[in-house]
Amino acid sequence: MAIRLIASDMDGTLLAPDHRISRRTLEAVAAAREAGIEVLPVTGRGFRSAVGILEPAELETAVCSNGALIYDLSNQAIAQTYPIGGQVVLSVIDEIKRQLPTAVFGWETATAISFDTGFHDEPPPWLTEPEPVDGATPVIKLFVTHPEVREAALQHAVAPMLPDGMQVSTSGAPFVEVTAAGVNKATTLAKVAAAKGIDRSEIMAFGDQMNDLPMLEWAGVGVAMGNARPEATAAADRVTATNAADGVAQAIEELLA
Repeated sequence: MAIRLIASDMDGTLLAPDHRISRRTLEAVAAAREAGIEVLPVTGRGFRSAVGILEPAELETAVCSNGALIYDLSNQAIAQTYPIGGQVVLSVIDEIKRQLPTAVFGWETATAISFDTGFHDEPPPWLTEPEPVDGATPVIKLFVTHPEVREAALQHAVAPMLPDGMQVSTSGAPFVEVTAAGVNKATTLAKVAAAKGIDRSEIMAFGDQMNDLPMLEWAGVGVAMGNARPEATAAADRVTATNAADGVAQAIEELLA
């Protein structure tokens, strides 16, 4: 069956090591769209840090925050969120603090992104005015970091502390990211595809990290980057070149040849 939708992670995948989309990749994305193939970024990034990077590609939609938010790039607006309830967030933070007392947190809402003191050595440029976790405001994504436990080890430590169905993943950053029950890259990609009448067998997905595993496993064709974690390579159907060598562009060029 022909590919009708290309879904791609951003960091370590669609983006070159300088965190930009290379000219070759921009040209490949444009060629795919010209051929009638939808191109959908599916990223762990929040929309605040993703939108500017994606602008040169002139895409219509992005799935952000590991599937917890769909952003309308054409109209610069949030289209849909799948958040964690405010009271659930408070209980999760309490439980993680009980078991990992030195854990530090951040949280993204529809209107702000906030971090506890000490989460970042230097605040990111897209940081907004802090908004406290008040138990009433839904949280799109919860960040958890720890001074000693990092990445996949922290993911495995946090997972048993979460209510049934809640998701925790890592993108290779020192922190992990928690989303609502049943919300990950694959589940939201499935919603976007269904709305467009696209079957999973018609989707090619690219990724390199732990948070890409559900998407790589679910899509009809899962493609791991040459720089991917072993878990992502194992979950994929094939492997392309590294992001430094424009692996996504190479795979699209082969698809269109």
